[in-house]
Formats: sequence, C-alpha cells, structure tokens
Amino acid sequence: MEAPDALAVHWGWALFLGFLIGALGIFAIIRSRAITQIAVSLYGILLLVSAVAILLFDFSLAGLWPDFFVHVLWATLVGIVGFILLSRPLQSAEALTLLIAFYFIVGGLATMGFAFSSHVDGLWIHLTQGGMSLFLGAILLAGWPITGDWAIGTFIGVDLLFKGSSIIAMGLGLRAISEGGLF
Repeated sequence: MEAPDALAVHWGWALFLGFLIGALGIFAIIRSRAITQIAVSLYGILLLVSAVAILLFDFSLAGLWPDFFVHVLWATLVGIVGFILLSRPLQSAEALTLLIAFYFIVGGLATMGFAFSSHVDGLWIHLTQGGMSLFLGAILLAGWPITGDWAIGTFIGVDLLFKGSSIIAMGLGLRAISEGGLF
C-alpha cells in the first residue's frame, strides 16, 4: 500500500496538528470552567441564530403551508433557550450537566440491559461500556451542581486530547507508509 505523494511528503503536518489539538485538549482540561462557559455561550449563540433562521424561513413561506404558527412557536422557544444559555452560562451549564448525568445513567442501564438480554458475544465490552456510563453519570449527579462548573469543559478537553492522539497515530502511520515500512 502506498500513500499518495501529498500525504507521504506532508506527514509531519499531521503530527503537528495532532500535537496542537492535544495541547488544546490539555489546556481545556486545565481551564475547564472557562471552556464550559465558552461552550455554553457558543451553544446559546447557535440557538439564537437557529431561531432567526427558522423565523426567516417561516415568514418567507407564510401562507404556503399550514404549520406557520407551530414554527413561530418553535423559533420563539429556541430563541428563549438560546438567550438563557447566553445570558447565564454557568447556571445553564449546571442544568446541562444534570441532563448529561441522567443521559449517562439511562444510557448505561440500557446498554447493560441490552447486554444481558441479547446474549451477544463480547458481553464484557457492553457491560464495561454501560458500567462506565453509569459511573460517569453517578459522578456528575453526586457532585451536582458543582460538577456543572467544570464537566462540559473537561469532556471537551478529553475529546480533544483523544482526537489529537488519533491524528498523531495517523501521522505516524503515514510516515511509516511513506518510508515503505508498513505493508
């Protein structure tokens, strides 16, 4: 297997990108409270932009379809939630963290229930995944509302760290392919 010339020559850029994203992940973990506020505020901005887009779409097609008022109501609700997220990011992060905790708990129980009821191969993988989800949900719930200050930023940081690691692994694989060492 040969890597395309563009990849074979520029594998170092993949390593650089991986290290940069990993460093951003470490920074996000260290500054998790600030990253949580930024992420919740950005989500609020996205919801406000979505509300405006829904309203523009709705009013551009006014009279052409029967769901006009439903979409106006939907856009209003999305706009209110976006405004709340943007104006009170820490309190919103606490509420989102509570939702995430319940998501992890319900998801963990469902995964473990699926593993026991379906008798699939690799039962331990499903039980481990379900157990880890339960564990994360329990941690978030036990420390709530304090966990709301740092949980979202920490999750973003861990995600960036793993993404950076996978890009570094890809860069090293491209280097091995370009040097002819991986077949």
